[in-house]
Amino acid sequence: MMTKEEILDLSKKVCKNTLMETLEIEFTEVGEDYLIAKMPVTPKVHQPDGVLHGGASVALAESVGSMASYVFLDTEEFFIRGIEISANHHNHPKVEK
Repeated sequence: MMTKEEILDLSKKVCKNTLMETLEIEFTEVGEDYLIAKMPVTPKVHQPDGVLHGGASVALAESVGSMASYVFLDTEEFFIRGIEISANHHNHPKVEK
C-alpha cells in the first residue's frame, strides 16, 4: 500500500495533460478510505452569467471518485471506469468579482 504522500504525488503525475489539470483540480488529503480534492471557482468554470457551471462540479466529483478507485483498488484485478453519474444542483457558491 502506498503512503499518503505517495498517493498525493501520484495524483499530481496522473493529472498532467488531463481535464483535471485544465480545471486545476488538486488532491489535498488522503485517508484510509477517503480522498479530498479542491477546484478553484474561477471564471474558467463559470456559466455565462458568472455562477459555477454544474458540469464543472460533476467533473470534480467524477475525478475524485475515479482517482480514489485508482489508488484504493487493485488495478491489476479491476478495470476502473465510471459508468454513470447523477447530480442535483441546488445552489451555487458566491463568487467574488
